[in-house]
Amino acid sequence: MPQYNLNRGINKPWEFNGLIGGNVYYLVAGIGLVFAAFVTMYLLGTPLLLTVVITLVLGGGMWAGVFALNTKYGEHGMMKAGARRSAPKRITNRQSRLFQNLNEDRTGR
Repeated sequence: MPQYNLNRGINKPWEFNGLIGGNVYYLVAGIGLVFAAFVTMYLLGTPLLLTVVITLVLGGGMWAGVFALNTKYGEHGMMKAGARRSAPKRITNRQSRLFQNLNEDRTGR
């Protein structure tokens, strides 16, 4: 049985077979979805050979996709890319009230 070293040291991201940080969760979720697809196809009566082939193709695509995302984005890159997409491109202000009282003395002197 293989031994996996889980001692990662201080302030280092955890890694499993080349996947760094939270990308392991995507791999686990993908494996779960592929397993659910296999069970669903098997219970629906799909021929077993077709079920196995589809499962292997889905699993291989998911595995390659997660490792490609890991290579492209790294440990925190997917969160940064998501934040960059959700941030507004520009901030507009259509009210002049913001600029009217800039020179007032608010201390009451």
